[in-house]
Amino acid sequence: MINYGRIIDIDELTRTVTLKSQGRLKTLYIQRSLFNQFYKFLMPDHYIVYTTRPPRSIKHQHHDNVKDLLRIIKPTKRKRRVLYSHDKIQNQLKLFINSLGNRMYLDMEMSMHPYTVDKYFTQEIIQVGYVLVDENDNVIEKYRAFIKPKLHETLTKRTLKFLDLTQQDIDQGIDFTLFYNHLKAHLKKYNPAIIVWGKNDEIALKEATEIHKLKPLNGKIRFVNLLKLHKNYYRLKDDLGLLTAYKLYGGTLDNQRHDALDDALMTKIIYEGFKAVINEEAPLPTLLQKS
Repeated sequence: MINYGRIIDIDELTRTVTLKSQGRLKTLYIQRSLFNQFYKFLMPDHYIVYTTRPPRSIKHQHHDNVKDLLRIIKPTKRKRRVLYSHDKIQNQLKLFINSLGNRMYLDMEMSMHPYTVDKYFTQEIIQVGYVLVDENDNVIEKYRAFIKPKLHETLTKRTLKFLDLTQQDIDQGIDFTLFYNHLKAHLKKYNPAIIVWGKNDEIALKEATEIHKLKPLNGKIRFVNLLKLHKNYYRLKDDLGLLTAYKLYGGTLDNQRHDALDDALMTKIIYEGFKAVINEEAPLPTLLQKS
């Protein structure tokens, strides 16, 4: 249920807001993450539009428990000024998603630290996989390659146990420089948005160029963090794992192989499901309806 009212007072210690709604005073409890995010907008005389979850008991008193803040409005002499609108953010995200053009769904697997602490160990890219599509979702290319690490040529037991590859796969792989030149040529030819899940792949690519003393791809590459878009659109408190997100949109998997191309394909399925939801072509995933 959507509620609204005018803020009368804010208690920072208990993260509660006294609100006047339809001529009555009520106290709202706001969870820490939400309170910290919107604290600068929560001021007396500002109006808020919100949804609630089951009441919260504080010092034996029941308070409305805010689930989400949908809009915050500041009254002015001429007209009300909207300080925050979740609808506006969702509409902007919809425009952004629908204007990406060519897309490359990219995933990278990294070498892993040994079981014992080694302060000199540096993680490196050892496998890459991507699916490149045009603006009409036609597949241009699927790519998978093993990459030879430069600093630690022998994989740790932890890496071999976790990833679906062998030392021989890596020994027969290509140098990172070859992949770098391949990627650079595709960026120039197709100018794709690079769709990744989380920020690790962007960081890994940057660090790899530094290790191999190559020019950064800044300005040539545009990453789109699909995990971050999910958190912003659905107002999620915690990160979603790639496999969890994949299952949200109907994906099924007997076991996760931790293969770069397989993960890139899962990212593609997640993107397509997410795009369908924000374009109102598919319902909100069931699990998120309950959150």
